[in-house]
Amino acid sequence: MQDNTETAKETSQEPTTNGINQIYDKILKRILTLSSCAVVNLINGLFETSFPPESKITYNWTESVDDELGKTISDCILTIHVGDERHRFHIEAEIDAANTNDFSIVLRVFEYGYRDALKHRISGKDKIALKFPQPKIILLEHNSNSPDEVVLELDFGPGGKIDFTVPTMKFLDYSIDELNAQRMVILLPLYLLKLRKQIAKSAGRTDNKDAIRRDARELKDMIDNGIMRAIDESNKAGVIDKYDVYVLTELMSALYKHLYGGMEELKEEDMGSIVDGRLVLKSDILIMERDMAINKAKKETALANSREIARKLLAKGVSPEIVAEAANLPIEEVNEMQSELQMPIAS
Repeated sequence: MQDNTETAKETSQEPTTNGINQIYDKILKRILTLSSCAVVNLINGLFETSFPPESKITYNWTESVDDELGKTISDCILTIHVGDERHRFHIEAEIDAANTNDFSIVLRVFEYGYRDALKHRISGKDKIALKFPQPKIILLEHNSNSPDEVVLELDFGPGGKIDFTVPTMKFLDYSIDELNAQRMVILLPLYLLKLRKQIAKSAGRTDNKDAIRRDARELKDMIDNGIMRAIDESNKAGVIDKYDVYVLTELMSALYKHLYGGMEELKEEDMGSIVDGRLVLKSDILIMERDMAINKAKKETALANSREIARKLLAKGVSPEIVAEAANLPIEEVNEMQSELQMPIAS
């Protein structure tokens, strides 16, 4: 990994302002709205859990992010449903901390976590319990001084002090293969940050064109043989679906243009065509969305037909076990139908 220290001249390539940070925030939130399988795999990698990929996910936010990154959402809190259990997670991304050593993001994590905990509070006779979602901060850029965890001390005076501790993930310490192996492949569009400082430094050297050419080749290799290879492999392995691939490619294009689109040196090396060559046409995405909607409608129709068959069989006195097998429905659901029909269970 390259040295993360940089001169004032190099940091001028990308000022650390809230406006600049918004694109990373939006990309992360769009990533978290990909297929349930892809997001569950990411949660398992980030938090070392082992939820089934088919687990249901619900979100805390009320707004959404469209394909053009045009909207924002309040936070990144999601819930994974496994049977009757509910597991809540809170993910935030930070890019400025490596330069500013300012980890006040922990205040936002606490604030959003507190608001979410209030919604799920458990009230007793003389006690209210607040359960915070499990948090993690993804440090998109970091250095040797970046912490493994960020601590917010809560001082209650005579009541004592409590540390609110949030672990961090040092994103660029992972290789592409490691992210892929841990099924966190949907974070890979953000991996374009890996060469940002190195390329900015080379672009500022007018005396050495070989440096920018070398960096261009390295960037091309990282995109083609690293990021896109891993995304394609994950798609074939069923870790992400085809629509996820479409969205990840678009996100990578948006971030590439943000990071490198204004560099004339890379334009001379025709780097833009490398990314654009992998883009999926909007028409292809619309076709994919249409096919997904058609498949969903077919599944819903088939399920409705199965339930209707099950009701008719139950009405004729067929046992729930036989009905469940014949209609391909869970026995629990058939038993509920039996109760609703108030029919005696056949012996």
